[in-house]
Amino acid sequence: MKAGIIIGILALIAVVYFITRKSNGNQPLIQVARQIQLGELESVMTQLRYGKLEYEFFGITSNGIDCIYFSENNGKINIEFEVMSNEQKPYVEKLTNFANENGYQIIKTTYGNQPHYPDLKEAPVYKIELNTNKKKATEVGVEIMKTVFNNNESTIFEVVP
Repeated sequence: MKAGIIIGILALIAVVYFITRKSNGNQPLIQVARQIQLGELESVMTQLRYGKLEYEFFGITSNGIDCIYFSENNGKINIEFEVMSNEQKPYVEKLTNFANENGYQIIKTTYGNQPHYPDLKEAPVYKIELNTNKKKATEVGVEIMKTVFNNNESTIFEVVP
């Protein structure tokens, strides 16, 4: 009886292992978003800078509402906030005030994405034109997360494309 239970447990472990591995055995099939805290943001920025990410941008978010993106263009990094939901709308004024108070130019644009609310056909994107290096972009990103979205050093963020 005990041997049957042990064999059943081992079989279950083997099935779970093989289901979650690709055929080459190196990568899990189920992708889990990378999680970081603000102190680790610069290391992701380094990956962005050296083309080690899937795209020329990445975002961080703790709850889907506070999602800011870091985009790299010819070695210069900017920060963007795309308003995809009604819950994000109140943060536009806070972000705009942050940019103005710190002397950053903010430009409203769009990438043509459909928001999850009916009053606009395309989601607005608020781009803070920093045109800066990874260190300064990290500092500004941390300040935005703290002052605009009320996050802190212990907040867990998902890194999103």
